[in-house]
Amino acid sequence: MKDSNGMKIKSYFAKSVDEAIAKARVELGSEALLLNTRKIADTGTGPGYEVVMGVAGSAPARAGAAAARATAAVPAESARRAEVTPKVATEMEKLRAQMDELQTLLVRSATSAWAAQRSVPEIANVYTRLIAADVDPVVSKDIADRLEAAMATDAFFLYTGPEAEGAQNQWKILKSDPDRVEKFLRAELESRAVLRPRLGVNGSKGAVASVVGPTGSGKTTSLAKLAMAASAQRPVRLLSLDTSHPGARQLLSSLATPAITFSAVDSAEDLPKLVAEARKKECVLIDTPGFSAQQRPAAEALAAALAACGDVDVHLVAPAYMKARDLRNSIDRHRLFQPSKLLVTRMDETETFGTVFSEAARAGLALSFLSHGPRIPDDIRAATAEDLLAMVRERPREQAAAHRAA
Repeated sequence: MKDSNGMKIKSYFAKSVDEAIAKARVELGSEALLLNTRKIADTGTGPGYEVVMGVAGSAPARAGAAAARATAAVPAESARRAEVTPKVATEMEKLRAQMDELQTLLVRSATSAWAAQRSVPEIANVYTRLIAADVDPVVSKDIADRLEAAMATDAFFLYTGPEAEGAQNQWKILKSDPDRVEKFLRAELESRAVLRPRLGVNGSKGAVASVVGPTGSGKTTSLAKLAMAASAQRPVRLLSLDTSHPGARQLLSSLATPAITFSAVDSAEDLPKLVAEARKKECVLIDTPGFSAQQRPAAEALAAALAACGDVDVHLVAPAYMKARDLRNSIDRHRLFQPSKLLVTRMDETETFGTVFSEAARAGLALSFLSHGPRIPDDIRAATAEDLLAMVRERPREQAAAHRAA
């Protein structure tokens, strides 16, 4: 069939996306474009995929006329270019999300084939565990590739018996060392996501930390937990800039004790002076409101005030269950606050936080604390290498499925 622009569109069916694309390009040529993919339910022969491909039909013949019309429309188009309506922006966001999903699908399809070709089971197993933990497919493949390279050395293996001369590097006569696999995986995960569970900037005079993030991410509750824990070591000053949510201030003010002082700050301009005085004797923790896209000027004013305080340890707060694109957008939106760490909340509402790990590594953010429930101050802990390893360990449900398959 053809659409209104003369593009020839056709669906192809196969066992995998790659196979369907190959079929399409045999018929339509190498210029064929991928328009959509859809997984088809198992009908008895196994699940498959429908891939919709398109290629320009009579469009080339009209290229000259189209170019002429485009040239004539340049002045009008230049005037309209600055007017991006909310509807257009929404549609572009949806299109980008669809492209992200297609890219992930294609990468996973390709890397699954890669895993199936590995001659050493440990490599395919590590890759499968990373993917099951929602670690980015490209990152997962890179980790598995590095493991495969490490396994090429004799030191990685335990000998199982006599070997023929010259066969030192043949995997089939060697048995891999599970402890070293885990040691390698731990080191690889730690190298990609730095762990920095502390409050304050190293070398600064007095510990000052702030939490930023979208509304509802758990900033205030996390700060309350940190305040209670920190107050066991030194006096704490809680500062709240959130004027739009009385409940947030009420929660923080309820923590007031001889070791914790609460102060409401109604104007960001007052913040530098308050912080300069408090940091001399207290650990200063700053709560901030969430900002929408329409509140950019207010967000910029607060970012400037935090910067004027000097050496503020900024933690971006994000729920563990956030999708990769949503978390990426949140990191980009809050970049003006210059966060250096990611504080993860709602750990009890998801089985893994591979997406958080991947996006933290991509953005160069260290992992600081993990919150896993509503109790204050109990349900928060420092992020550790053990959390990273737990992320990629097989869960009981997966182990049961593997035994059934075997």
